[in-house]
Amino acid sequence: MYFDALTLTAVVEELRATVLDGRIQRVVLVGPLAIGLEVYRQGRRHYLLASADAQMARIHLISQRPTRGVDGETPFLLLLRKYVLGGRIVNIEQPPYERVVVLSITKPTESRKQTFDPDELIADDDNDDDLTADADHLLHCDLIVEPQDRRSNIILVDDNNIILDAIKRVSPRMSSRVVLPRRVYELPPPPDKRDPLRASAAEIEHLLGKGEPVKALVNAYRGVSPQIAREVLTRACGSIPQAGLALPAYTIAARLREIFAEPPAPHLVRNEQGPVAFAPYYPSHLAGDGATITVMPGMSAALEAFYTARQQPLGRDQRRADLLNRLRASREHIERQRDQIAAELARTAELDRLRWEGEMIFAFLHQLPPQATELVVEGERIALDPKRSPVEQAQERFRAYEKAKSARAILPERLAEIEQRLAGIDQFIALAAVADDSNQIDQIAAEAEEAGYLRSSATRRPPVRSRPLLIRSSDGLPIYVGRTARQNEEVTFRIARPTDWWLHARNIHGAHVIIRADHPPEQTIYEAAALAAYYSQARDDTAVEVDLCRRRAVRKIPGGPIGLVSYHPERTLRVRPQRCGEVVQKW
Repeated sequence: MYFDALTLTAVVEELRATVLDGRIQRVVLVGPLAIGLEVYRQGRRHYLLASADAQMARIHLISQRPTRGVDGETPFLLLLRKYVLGGRIVNIEQPPYERVVVLSITKPTESRKQTFDPDELIADDDNDDDLTADADHLLHCDLIVEPQDRRSNIILVDDNNIILDAIKRVSPRMSSRVVLPRRVYELPPPPDKRDPLRASAAEIEHLLGKGEPVKALVNAYRGVSPQIAREVLTRACGSIPQAGLALPAYTIAARLREIFAEPPAPHLVRNEQGPVAFAPYYPSHLAGDGATITVMPGMSAALEAFYTARQQPLGRDQRRADLLNRLRASREHIERQRDQIAAELARTAELDRLRWEGEMIFAFLHQLPPQATELVVEGERIALDPKRSPVEQAQERFRAYEKAKSARAILPERLAEIEQRLAGIDQFIALAAVADDSNQIDQIAAEAEEAGYLRSSATRRPPVRSRPLLIRSSDGLPIYVGRTARQNEEVTFRIARPTDWWLHARNIHGAHVIIRADHPPEQTIYEAAALAAYYSQARDDTAVEVDLCRRRAVRKIPGGPIGLVSYHPERTLRVRPQRCGEVVQKW
């Protein structure tokens, strides 16, 4: 999908109507390459998002207040606070046909009162004190957003056109267009192309004789993206023509001028998977094939709907990856603890040897020559340090013996505790790997922090507490699925009755599944087993063994982590992991 010059033109019109002359009262890093602004104007708050991500570069208004998505403070964020936070947007410009927008900002040198949040100011009025202040007491800067795919950037420039910083620094080794602090800012070099508003039939006829029509228009005219070219050709020819055909050059030129001259009319294209395209005009070339084209109230609304749909799986997967990395790092730490305890326990096997050596040194003390290096008793060699007295060495062995004796009494218990902690964190890792959505991942993270496996995250928002998944089987019976450790506890020991049936993937971590029935049909049992396999570590296997027993046969592990249980007797099914049944409630 193309965030092209026409799309940006439509966004700029909306920005001028909503945030021009507004005061910026909040600045946050939404992501490593994205910023969010809260702008107060005429009694209303507006939220602006700008991203330099190569896959989702854009700038537009959003409906929800932007939240911080990056821990810590970057140099770029600190400069935004200094030059942008508390400033007023006095101008918004877009160079013709370019994917560049310049927000000119003026800020009084005496900042307004700040809240406890360094990203935010207390700002709830529209007084013009900053505009009437003496010029010597104003800071001027430009916040420049360049949504240009892999070359996208967000750049802060002072009033002398010197770059203060950029969200992506570009060195001479990376590009001929250098973007570094203290360098003069230069607009991206304009392409050597024609003005689409001056397109003529003669030009079009000459260009289309050179090859594929879409590429010919894109390569010849400024601001023309492949999507715009397809739309122009569809309006002129009824469909996108192939190369080599005789084409109506006059009509194509007219449609090209028309699409750049007409006022924005934002539309969103959806199919059964969700939003698939947006355009600041009616995209007739995308009509048909099950597509639904909807008129949107604004270009920003269309962009927000499109990118929100794209970001949901990306955000979920990023959260999952981050959580799994944290959990695995914690697991490695626990493993090192286990290995240390196991090594200490192995050393206690030499307990009797230490005592025997001490006793033998004392027994043969009168026979040892000065500075002896060894003592041989019944063919057994006892090493001695010639620089230390035999008495001192014997006492050292007795002290080591007493220490090892104490350790041997407590180390097995400590080792068992560590093994339980490993089992507990393995459960969190397994559940995080198969989590369905971002909130569920956040809830698993919160539970892992509560259990002491992870440090608390100061910036992570508390997740919305979710309930177990409730599914109705093909026989109409309720099946409950726990998708976090706490949900597993709830499913097994709060929702289930003693006579209900309990299922869990055999010998691996995963969901607790309950069938709320005393005598469920076999079909329901197999559907529940398939769900238990699906929400387990073995989701990607072709067949998984799942244990089945009455709930009354399930017991909590004394002192064990939440969600871990033992059970007996059970029978085992072999099923294919899959989601089945009808989701009745997904909290």
